Amino acid sequence: MFFVNFPSAKQYFSQFQDMEDPEEMERSSQLRHHARRVMNAINTVVENLNDPEKVSSVLALVGKAHAVKHKVEPMYFKILSGVMLEVFSEDFPEFFTAEAQVVWSKLMAAVYWHVTGAYTDVGWLQVSSSAV
Repeated sequence: MFFVNFPSAKQYFSQFQDMEDPEEMERSSQLRHHARRVMNAINTVVENLNDPEKVSSVLALVGKAHAVKHKVEPMYFKILSGVMLEVFSEDFPEFFTAEAQVVWSKLMAAVYWHVTGAYTDVGWLQVSSSAV
């Protein structure tokens, strides 16, 4: 859904940037691997909510890698957060109640804040308040 609705995000993934067919993207082992890494990072954040230093450390690593190594525009983290919340709502409506939506929205906002903070720390100047 993310790459279908925001195809410009594919530019950061040489393995599947030329794929147009959503079913082909869904079958891509590289895309599945990256999706697992994203969800594992979020899982680590959730499991360590009682340890703010661990959360900050994990998200700083994610942010720095995406800023320095991958040069991903930070707006894509905001977009991905929204897409994830939409997918959770559509695919798990019995679990993703109004209360759960509020909590997850706050979590994803915190993730975005930490990640973009890491961008700022490494001198990325394109982060703007309009992206928030």
